[in-house]
Amino acid sequence: MDLKKGDDIKRLVSLIDPGNRTEEWLKTLFSDVTKVKESEQGRFLEEMNADVAASLYYPVYDQYFSHDEIKELIKFYSSEIGCKLARYKSGVSSIQFLPNELDEIEQFKKTSTGRKFNRLSDKIAHQHTESVKKYIDSLR
Repeated sequence: MDLKKGDDIKRLVSLIDPGNRTEEWLKTLFSDVTKVKESEQGRFLEEMNADVAASLYYPVYDQYFSHDEIKELIKFYSSEIGCKLARYKSGVSSIQFLPNELDEIEQFKKTSTGRKFNRLSDKIAHQHTESVKKYIDSLR
């Protein structure tokens, strides 16, 4: 993957997870995946921090999206409605959408990149979780 695409994927990941809830997710994943003693969990979280977890998304996004598609996703998720949608999806706050905002989201979902992103979201999340699990196992 070229450096510019990698930088753009990093930016996209930060836009999609505005609440930076990765650390909470990592703690849950640790308890599900490993039999790490409570006293050792801090060391693992230090080594497996939010930046590392985010970086494990890079190969997944690189595999499924062209650099132009990543740029389209950045454009949408950096817009006012895209930011609002990301906050809603991450559970940062309870958000109400106005009818015109829902229309704007639906318009994006109808684009080829929007359709592809929605179709692959679960697969991306699954592959990312598997990558994190492998990384956690490598820390033992």
